[in-house]
Order: sequence, then structure tokens, then C-alpha cells
Amino acid sequence: MDSNRSPRSDSPPTDQTIESPTATHTTRRRLLAAGGATALAGLAGCMDIMNSIAGAILKDVNVLNGTNQEQSGSVTVVDPNRETQLSESFTVAPSNSDDEETTDEPSSTPAYGDVFTDAGEYTVTVDLDSAINGTSSREASVTVDNTDDQHIIVSLGADGAPSPIEILVIDEFSELADRFGDAA
Repeated sequence: MDSNRSPRSDSPPTDQTIESPTATHTTRRRLLAAGGATALAGLAGCMDIMNSIAGAILKDVNVLNGTNQEQSGSVTVVDPNRETQLSESFTVAPSNSDDEETTDEPSSTPAYGDVFTDAGEYTVTVDLDSAINGTSSREASVTVDNTDDQHIIVSLGADGAPSPIEILVIDEFSELADRFGDAA
């Protein structure tokens, strides 16, 4: 018997595959959908890795500069017991600064640890030496529920932010992208 012939058929051999009615066709639409789902799953994994790395780097209070100019100023944090836990001056490099290894350059992310004393409401005051879009100071009260896992972020000039100086509490770094869009 010819190997290309079906045992029940006397039809001539063929190189075409006969598909069952339930076979799944790989269409362009299905291929794009599968590719999109794979990319999304990959990005979700990358975001988890990014959150883990950022969690190890971020401290209690972090200053991020989203502008293309160096920013200088001061940050003060008062704890729920009305005691000043942080009062520091900072100079932060522009967001497009690539060379952060030289010691003469300002830090791209000034970060301050050992600020949180207890869970509760913290008052954060930021005063800039030069205004960003007409704003040079901001004071905000933020609630820190988990002093081990949460971080205060002072964001200067972030794209998509409602004001030039934003003060917020995050659990994970990816919350910045959620808050400010992909530009964070």
C-alpha cells in the first residue's frame, strides 16, 4: 500500500494536508494577539523585576528630577509626632544626565533613609532655589501606613504630573508610571 494513500481511499496520492473541521488556523489576527499577550506577560515580568530592584534602592524619602535642568532646594519631613525627621538641602541632576559616576556631579536621585518613625501622617515641605513652571515650593501631608515598604517620592517636573512638584507615597516603583503615565 502507498504511504500517501489513506487505507479507506482509492484516490491518488496527494501532498495536501486534509484538516479536520476543528483544526485551528493561524491567522494574522491570532498571531498578533498571541504576540501581544506574550509581550504583555514579558513586560509584567520586567515590571516585577524593576519593582524588586527599585525596592532595594529606594529609601524612605526620594527626590526625582524629571526636568532637563539641575534642580537645587531643600526637603523637610515632619513625622506624626510633629518632630522634624529630615531637613536637608539637595542638588539633583537633570533627568537626561548620563554621567552619574563622577563625584563632582549631583546625585540623580537624592535618597534619605531612617526618616519614618511610626505609621501615620507625615508633612513634607519642598523649597526649590529656582521655580519649575512658576512653582518653587510645595507642602503636602501624606499617609505612610507601612514604614518598611512604603516610600515618599518628591517628583520635580515629571511629565504628566498635575503640578511641577508632586509629593506622594508609593509601595512599588511601577506606581509612578500608573500615576504619571509612561513618562515617569
